[in-house]
Amino acid sequence: MNFSLLSMLSIFVLFMFFGLPISFSMLLGSLVYLLMTGQDLYLIVHRMFTGIDTFILMAIPFFMLAGELMVYSGTAERLLNFTNALVGRFYGGLGYVNIFSSMLFGGCSGSAIADVGGLGPLEIDMMEKGGYKKPFAVALTVSSSIQGPIIPPSIPLVLVGAVTGTSIGGLLVGGLIPGILIGLSQCLAVFIIAKKRKFPRFIVNLSFIEAVKLVLSTIPFLLMPVIILGGIIGGIFTPTEASAVAIFYGLFLIIVYKGKNIQIKPLIEIIKRAGVISATILMLSAASNVFGWILATENIPQRFADILFSITKNPYGVLLIINIFLLFWGMFMDSLPAILIIIPILLPLAETLGIHPIHFGVVVTYNLMIGLITPPYGAALFTGCMISDLPMEKIVGEMIPFLIVNIVVLLIITYIPVIVMWLPTLFRLIT
Repeated sequence: MNFSLLSMLSIFVLFMFFGLPISFSMLLGSLVYLLMTGQDLYLIVHRMFTGIDTFILMAIPFFMLAGELMVYSGTAERLLNFTNALVGRFYGGLGYVNIFSSMLFGGCSGSAIADVGGLGPLEIDMMEKGGYKKPFAVALTVSSSIQGPIIPPSIPLVLVGAVTGTSIGGLLVGGLIPGILIGLSQCLAVFIIAKKRKFPRFIVNLSFIEAVKLVLSTIPFLLMPVIILGGIIGGIFTPTEASAVAIFYGLFLIIVYKGKNIQIKPLIEIIKRAGVISATILMLSAASNVFGWILATENIPQRFADILFSITKNPYGVLLIINIFLLFWGMFMDSLPAILIIIPILLPLAETLGIHPIHFGVVVTYNLMIGLITPPYGAALFTGCMISDLPMEKIVGEMIPFLIVNIVVLLIITYIPVIVMWLPTLFRLIT
């Protein structure tokens, strides 16, 4: 490794460690590299522009805004009531309510942070009143949130498709079964813990008419993922167009269910918040394109491949090493910059081994989503601490069973590709 590249990486790590935004850390490191190698500085601007000059990336701010609109429309409360009536009657039922609500809400927001921040306070309060200890309620809320970025619409999977050129429709559909599998595995963990701790039941007595009304009032909120997936699979619209449709559908629900209670100020705040988050992601995409171009110029992907192949050339062995590497990487870096930096390096290696980009994209995305709930820098874990006013150490201990089942699911979808590939193949979304 030459001195200029080493300097770039050192500056990137140093500034990131001291809290400078990752995008600026990458740009400063890239600037030093270009100065040391005597290259034109206009390359930074050029590469930043090409990094976001992609029509597909428009889906990210649209999905962000659609998720915020769904939260404001009252989705969280209705989904909680629906799942509570459905599974609350079982022992440990409020744990299942938490998981299934996150599964359904993930199909509306596509974001783990939105799940914890929007649905979390309601779930935690409900479980506390039902006799569950608060640390367990928070741990389950945080752990179940990672279904959101896997079940469509998934903002990380859209980003993976934009970075790699892989079919976004294929990635979104490919994440559906793994997302459901994540929820079911967490239900298994709750079942075992409920038996051991003798968790209570929470029985909701509804008449037939009340049950029908509850179902009918919830169906419109469950249609968001159906509309998105149905439109993409049916060829009615592209993923980017689907994100725009999601916004109009979110506005429609607000008009129908809020009516005269619609307030302009919260809507403006929603648009601002979605805009700021989207700008952050696009800035990351622009900066990572400069950073990644330099790494590619220095043949880092090939060097990384040579190191892995020197250890083993067995595809299963390579996948195991990559998974272990990413699990540690996700503990120290947020998922979105990790996707932008790591996937362009690893994907050529995966394709060399005959691993399909859709399978690889879903596996890597889920791996990095586990990083959202692991200390020391898990964003979803931090969000859980903030909304609950609990220290991290009280939550982490309760999360261990869920981390174990998440890693088991990771290994299952890694080594049984058909779990990811079956639906994209069925609907001919493989490219």
